[in-house]
Amino acid sequence: MVATAELEVGREDVRGGGLGRLPPKRRFPLARRFARNKLAVAGLATILVLYGAAIAAPLIQRYDENALSAGMRDKPPSAEHWLGTDRNTRDSWARLVVGGRVSLAAGFAAVAIVMTIGITLGAMAGFFGGIVDQLVMRTTDILLAIPLILLLITAASLFKPGLGTTITVIGVTSWPGTARLVRGQFLALKEQEFVTAARAMGATAPRIMMRHLFPNALAVIIVQATIWLSYAILLEASLSYLGLGVQIPTPSWGNMLQDGQRELQAGAWWLTLFPGLAIFLTVLSFNLMGDGLRDAFDPRHGKR
Repeated sequence: MVATAELEVGREDVRGGGLGRLPPKRRFPLARRFARNKLAVAGLATILVLYGAAIAAPLIQRYDENALSAGMRDKPPSAEHWLGTDRNTRDSWARLVVGGRVSLAAGFAAVAIVMTIGITLGAMAGFFGGIVDQLVMRTTDILLAIPLILLLITAASLFKPGLGTTITVIGVTSWPGTARLVRGQFLALKEQEFVTAARAMGATAPRIMMRHLFPNALAVIIVQATIWLSYAILLEASLSYLGLGVQIPTPSWGNMLQDGQRELQAGAWWLTLFPGLAIFLTVLSFNLMGDGLRDAFDPRHGKR
């Protein structure tokens, strides 16, 4: 009877908020830490707006991006043409929206290639070591010794310029930094006790890499991918500006800058301002979001 009474008292304490009440379980700690960084949240919101506009481009562009309007050359922003028109009488708002779709998609696809190559080679180098590590690291040393923009220009000039070429060139030439980062993570993690235990239980190398090492390195990889998205978009814009990327009449923010620069002396400032501002906001937003993710995954950074 005494034990039953004590049990009932304990239950009442839990229900009524007494000493026996269990602390509430905190849910989504990563999201909570990320939300504390207001700049990172603003960056995420901006990115969502940009990608939303790119997806909804056919609905919001108002005019066809390549449609010509007689007598509308180099017209400033107005109620009819929100961001003005270019020297070929095309609507700048339509080209900016469609160009955003091209630039954002190119950045995303290029980063997918960078991450695939970099993670694969970095994981193999860090886990296996020896000749594999030496081969991968010497290759990265050679590529890192060449300025990236020079390497991109050389590679892009060897092939027919276009969106596919731009994505491939950025992806294939930009993986060394990711490979080094993943290699360092795997070198540190493979010496941990849980990896030793997995080996003792007979786990194969691919299983250890995929089930034990990769999940523990995932936070660093996500942050790296986020920051590299901004680099890839900037690199695509640079190649397109130089005429080695996306080719006119297909719009991208980079070739819009190139095309608009010719009209600056005529006073058509809007042709370079708006695509330049779009590139700036996108790169800044991805960097802010990357900083926020870094702090969220490692709370020690948020306590500076």
